[in-house]
This record gives sequence, structure tokens and C-alpha cells, in this order.
Amino acid sequence: MFKNKSLRLLGIGLAIILILYFLGKYNPISMEFLINQHGYIQDYILSYPSLSVVICILIIAVMISLMGPITPVCILAGFYFGLYVGLLIAIIGEITGAVIVFLYGRYLFKAYILKQFGERFKKFKDGFNRNSISYLLFIRVIGGVPFGIQNLLPAVLDMKFRDYFIATIFGVIPWAYILVSIGNGIQNIMETQNFSSSDILKIEYLLPVLLISIIVIVPVIYKFIKKRFLV
Repeated sequence: MFKNKSLRLLGIGLAIILILYFLGKYNPISMEFLINQHGYIQDYILSYPSLSVVICILIIAVMISLMGPITPVCILAGFYFGLYVGLLIAIIGEITGAVIVFLYGRYLFKAYILKQFGERFKKFKDGFNRNSISYLLFIRVIGGVPFGIQNLLPAVLDMKFRDYFIATIFGVIPWAYILVSIGNGIQNIMETQNFSSSDILKIEYLLPVLLISIIVIVPVIYKFIKKRFLV
């Protein structure tokens, strides 16, 4: 039993190393790669729109599964696919990746993670025990905790998969919208022939900035109210 589990973990580790190697060697989101292949990428998307959407979703899911950064990919989804398709890509990709992390966190690494970091998760465990959906939704929207940790914590702290899935669906939407909107805004600016500084004041450019401001200021207001009136 122990031997089979060790071999399984070893196989997963080798697979992750190989994936990281190829991502490093043929990095699909490096600036140099994008600049050199920009025309080819656009032509490929026009020729194979459905396949391109699937590939972008898989890239986001794989990056999340490997605890990698997804911000550049979400911005590029908005840049190449537009706001609505890009948003759909980002949401599906993030949910898929989050589910993968939850599953391997719970069924492969739960015991190890709790053994190594169990005491550090105490405050999170208390939060999940009070109201798991609201707590995870708050963490996802407000941020402050790396996305990979957001996915692992519920897995090792015995959150129900149904609750995790619901909180993830609604929790990833705000930041997915912000990042995709940024990419879509850059594309719109590049395509505009007579762009002026007043165009920045349009709602499609201001809304992501306003959402970020709200997300940043909400915890500050909450702490102030809690300190003044709830203690």
C-alpha cells in the first residue's frame, strides 16, 4: 500500500517536472514569444476559434494546477478573444484548475500538508467552521491569499466539495472580469486610430479600476467598523 502510494506520488512529481520544463523552454506567455508570434496567434484564432478557446482554457487550468501565475493569461484572453468570450474562458479555466487542485490536495497530499503546516491553518479552519461558503467567497473576492492556497485550504480543511464549487464559481468572477477587461481595453486602444486621453474615462476602462478600488477598500472599512462598533 505504502509502496504503491509512493510510486504514484513519484510519478506525479516527475510529470510536474516535465511540464514545468516544457513551459520554461516553450513559454506560451513570455513577452518575447507573444511579440514574435502575435500575428501567428491572431491568424490561428481566426482559423480555429473553438480550438483556440479550448487551448486557452487548458492553459489557465494547467497553470492553476501547477500553482503558476494566471494573471497574464487572463489578460491575454481579453486581448485576443474580447470581453465576453475572454471572461468565459477565464471563469471556466479557473474553476477547472481550482477543482483539480482541490481533488489532489484532498486525496493525495492532505495528510502531508496538515503534518507540515497544520498549525498555520488554525485561523482559516475557524473561519471555514463558521460559514465555509461565505468565508471562501470572501477570501476569493478580497484576495490577500495566493490563489493556489485558496484552493488547497478547503481541500485539507474538509470543506464540502459542493460548497467549494459554489464559492469558487462566484468568487472567481470579479477578478476574472477585471483582468479580462484590462486585456480587452488594451486591444481596443490598439485598434483605435484616433485615441485621446479622454477615452480613458469611458466606463469600460474605468469599471475595472473601480472594482479594484472597492476590493481594496472593503477590508479597511470592515476592520474600522469592527474595531469601533463590534468590539
